[in-house]
Amino acid sequence: MNDLYLIGNGFDLAHGLKTSYNDFLLWYLNESIEFTNSNHYFKDSLIEIDGNASWLMRGDYSSIRNILGNFSNSNIRIQYKHVFFKKIVENYRDYRWVDIEYEYYMALIDLYKRLEKAGVSRHAQIDKELDDLNSCFHSIKIKLEEYLTDTERAFRKKKLNSINNILLDGIGENQKLVLYFNYTSTIKAYVSNHRFKNDDLIYIHGKLDDPQNPIIFGYGDEIDAYYEKIENLNNNEFFRNIKSFGYFKTENYQRVIRFVDSGKFMVRILGHSCGLSDRILLNTIFEHKNCEKIKIYYYQKSKTENDYFEKTQEISRHFNALGKSKMRKTIAPFSESVPLVPFDEIN
Repeated sequence: MNDLYLIGNGFDLAHGLKTSYNDFLLWYLNESIEFTNSNHYFKDSLIEIDGNASWLMRGDYSSIRNILGNFSNSNIRIQYKHVFFKKIVENYRDYRWVDIEYEYYMALIDLYKRLEKAGVSRHAQIDKELDDLNSCFHSIKIKLEEYLTDTERAFRKKKLNSINNILLDGIGENQKLVLYFNYTSTIKAYVSNHRFKNDDLIYIHGKLDDPQNPIIFGYGDEIDAYYEKIENLNNNEFFRNIKSFGYFKTENYQRVIRFVDSGKFMVRILGHSCGLSDRILLNTIFEHKNCEKIKIYYYQKSKTENDYFEKTQEISRHFNALGKSKMRKTIAPFSESVPLVPFDEIN
């Protein structure tokens, strides 16, 4: 049986790379504060800050909570350029990257609903709001690329024995494909050392500093009930950040299809959230007739807690109603699963 590895942000986090949404947001706010300290003013495409910032030098900015708390209890004026960015900043405690992509799609649906009810005279205003939303989302993407490039450049990867063993498991005549959802190159050290050819690795969402494989950041659920309704609007701006159209820029998606069509395979999930923002791709993989097993390498939160059952719930959303029977047969039980990295090893 062939092996298809789905590797997500948890893989980078396991290596100590600060690639969570909270890490990114803390960096961005700190950058804004540093500039404000020097100039008493900061402005970019996402946020504007002004006021007397001399007191900021004495603050504790090790957490987003402290930064936002200091802003709210001072004479600093903070203005968000878009309500979307304001929302994802204020909800930082609950959000992962997959949630940011999901919130973007919810914003699209809200605009669709308003457009459906609006008179013709209001269409131009809603079209402008759509353009503003897409511009805001693009700005976040550009900032994310900047942050990850700096973070990766400064990071020295550590070797984790459990991940090493997982990637070595079953090496032999069977075909392997590593479907890498991160933009970073953390996986490269493993691939080069374990008889994976370059053709065995796909940066499905693009790669930092690679114009031939640009970053795909957006939403990918064409199964959603609103997707067809939005299609019928005949407004291409609604699809600017839909992942399917990003896939057309390379042959990566077609390579995945060729692999799953080539024979029976096992899916191995390493650090991937399996959120709805990748639903169309994951549905194609999980419900494929050749998919024999889905094995979860879960996150060990503590010595007694892990996210195995949460992950099964996320995976279930990628099966259609008629596919639930296959899901129950395909997901490997907890007794056959192991942590991506044991709690003692990662700590």
